[in-house]
Amino acid sequence: MKFSSDLTALLSATSAALATCAASTNTPSPPPPPTLTHLYTMNCTLAPAITIGDGPIYNRVAIPIVGGTFSGPRGLSGTIADLGADWGVTDKHGVFHPDTRYHLYAGAEKAGIFVQTAGSAQPDGRIQLRMVFETGHPDYYWLNYVVAVGILTAGDGYVLIDAWQVNSPAL
Repeated sequence: MKFSSDLTALLSATSAALATCAASTNTPSPPPPPTLTHLYTMNCTLAPAITIGDGPIYNRVAIPIVGGTFSGPRGLSGTIADLGADWGVTDKHGVFHPDTRYHLYAGAEKAGIFVQTAGSAQPDGRIQLRMVFETGHPDYYWLNYVVAVGILTAGDGYVLIDAWQVNSPAL
């Protein structure tokens, strides 16, 4: 009879272990989230908007970007050129979607950095941005490979943008 009770105990333990494995396989834990590193805070000066009007799909506006400053760690500080605009659209639900292209001068050497952003206004009034950078300057070349996001807060004749680099989680 000892053999039978040992076999029953072994089968019971195996069944419990298999149930635990099956449960853990069906509900994987989420991966660790990425982290953010602050790139810069920008105060961008805008000229009055130019209304383009209702097109076939959206209502479009052009908002000239005429200057400003930005400052952050890693020597990423400088001025915003009077060269760029937001060609944003407002969709049929009344949500604004910026579509910008503008130029930064970074550091004492005034290294040129092209910036392109897009995103959507949020219910709280701020705008979440996807950001892309292009530069040929060796001190800032790392920006070409950055995945970045920003939070834009609008003012009267200016916007504030906090820009963040997205970092992969540790393996």
